[in-house]
Amino acid sequence: MNSEQFLNWIISNPEYAGLAMLLIGFLESFFISGAVWPSVILLLFAVGLSEADIKLAYICIGAGIGSWVGDTLSFYSGLFFGPKLKNLEFLKKREAIFIRGENFFNKYGWSGILIGRLIPAIRPFIPFIAGISSMKSIIFIVSSILACVIWSLALAILILGIDNIINLF
Repeated sequence: MNSEQFLNWIISNPEYAGLAMLLIGFLESFFISGAVWPSVILLLFAVGLSEADIKLAYICIGAGIGSWVGDTLSFYSGLFFGPKLKNLEFLKKREAIFIRGENFFNKYGWSGILIGRLIPAIRPFIPFIAGISSMKSIIFIVSSILACVIWSLALAILILGIDNIINLF
């Protein structure tokens, strides 16, 4: 099933729109799939669903929850696998990257999660690096929830803006 068929299926089954956006939000923000799954796919699906009169709340809440789940799983993957990964020869050569990440989170803490969550190119990797850096779980969870709420609101604004531009033509 390609993306167009998937979008058409969601449109014909609107009760699954929130779940579909949850899945797409997860894929976009989990550190493994997020490396190859660009943010623009989520935006295009969200706009397509909005154009099909799927409620904006379902789209944004589904995407926000999916993103939070992806962030959280990425964080705990970094926390669990990070020490083991640091010992791999491939990553030992790139130790400076991890040191910069740890310094970043030591300096900026929760605000680093907020800032990183809004930058598409690095978004999937921020939680993983926070986990490797041993950020406190409670700080990460709270900042991740706040970041995902802000991101969901920004998604709604983007959808409404693109929808208004489309309606001009």
